[in-house]
Amino acid sequence: MEEKGLFENVYRVVVADDESVAVKAICRVLEKYCPQFEVVGTAGDGEEALDVIRRTLPDLVLTDIAMPLMNGLELTHQVSSEMPGVCFVIISGYQDFEYVREAIRSGVLDYLTKPIVPSQMLSTMKNVEAKIRRFYYERRNEILRKLCLGETVEPGEIRRYFPYREFYAALLRENGLPRRYSPAKEPELYGTIDEIYSVYGRDNMEELFLIPKEMLGEQSILDYMKRVERRQKTEGSYTTLLYYGSAFARDEISGRLRDLYYWLNTLSTVGFSQAVNLDKRKNLSGRLPAPDTTELSGLLNEMGQYAKLHRYDQLQKCITKAFAQWEQDRRPQLWVEHASRQILNFLRMQTGDEESLIESEYQLEDAFYYATSMEMLHQNLHTLFFRFQEKEQEQPKADSPEFFGNIEKHLQEHLSEPLSLQELSELFAISQAYMSRLFRKYTGQSYNQYLTGIRMERAKQLMRENSGLFVRDIAELVGYRDQFYFSRIFHAYTGQSPADYLNQ
Repeated sequence: MEEKGLFENVYRVVVADDESVAVKAICRVLEKYCPQFEVVGTAGDGEEALDVIRRTLPDLVLTDIAMPLMNGLELTHQVSSEMPGVCFVIISGYQDFEYVREAIRSGVLDYLTKPIVPSQMLSTMKNVEAKIRRFYYERRNEILRKLCLGETVEPGEIRRYFPYREFYAALLRENGLPRRYSPAKEPELYGTIDEIYSVYGRDNMEELFLIPKEMLGEQSILDYMKRVERRQKTEGSYTTLLYYGSAFARDEISGRLRDLYYWLNTLSTVGFSQAVNLDKRKNLSGRLPAPDTTELSGLLNEMGQYAKLHRYDQLQKCITKAFAQWEQDRRPQLWVEHASRQILNFLRMQTGDEESLIESEYQLEDAFYYATSMEMLHQNLHTLFFRFQEKEQEQPKADSPEFFGNIEKHLQEHLSEPLSLQELSELFAISQAYMSRLFRKYTGQSYNQYLTGIRMERAKQLMRENSGLFVRDIAELVGYRDQFYFSRIFHAYTGQSPADYLNQ
């Protein structure tokens, strides 16, 4: 299936009825009044219809219930078992209502009654088009998610639900890589049904764009993504933008997306914004150095000498020097993560730290997730590395429902502001690591999850109480500068677009 217009889907239709007059009438109505539906085959009985469907792979089948050789219900069951993506509309006489009811229970989208009345058919087809459009949107999201998570998708599925011949792809990540161990699962992000391109994010700090070539016209993908970046980027954060400067064929989608995530892991560097054209990736080989066992062993040996002498001041200087060197070398995040984990494990063994390994891993992830510079990362990790020495001096005053209640109150009163974890921690005079721990303890969520939740609840309240507000106004009132990004977050949180929620 290809596009009839620039952004207008054309759905392939098979019409099956043993009355040739009915088939012709349906085809005339579709051709004259429903340009979004194209008849690709007709049949006079159920077995012929099954053969036509197998050959033409339609999006929609309009089938009479009472047909020779195989009736309409049998046809729907057979096709649905072979090709679950095919949709059905049943055509019946009034006396077949029980069959219609069974068909609806089996997943048929709608039904038409004989004799066919054009006005009734147009109303039905409008309803069917909306249902098919929603179905295709959800199927594209499923496929995109599978591809991004490294799962296999049949090429025919991609061709069916991504109808354009050529695409651009780009991956925009704000700050560090996604968490991999945290129990607080971040909600996945999808584009809205009204967006021409497809969007997927493993959390709300990431967006993968799959954009039809026709959409950009003469505009470059880099220019387009830079505008997206400017609208959505939080002040003080860093971004990793990976893109293909040239359009590629639809059959290459799977491999291209896989490469985008590979290079994100390879190149993401704490505190360092970059935009990389993967069409020139041959120049990027070697950007992810293997952990240097000699370098790390030397660092750990030096730390061991200071630890034996209880010279923790020198040990801290040793680590500070290493982080400064890694920043200068622009070591990728995964490299620094590996080194930091080695340091943490060493210090745990030396000091007999009783913090659970799971909690330590959560704190390590938080440090990388929220850090916007190597300096901030080092500060956050310092709290984790030397917890045994500092014993969290802020704990007596901070670890209480009253103290955390003040934090919640501040967030509620400043929802339209950026509200970074760093600024919040500085305001309440505790470390970012400790602030993250408080959110896990008192809410069971990460800081980002909690903030997103209260922003979305406030947005819902505004929609209920101020139906005259535009979506962009609501977005700004709850802290989002880009209404499209806000719409994706809102959809991830509620399962509805802001427009659908307002229409309720």
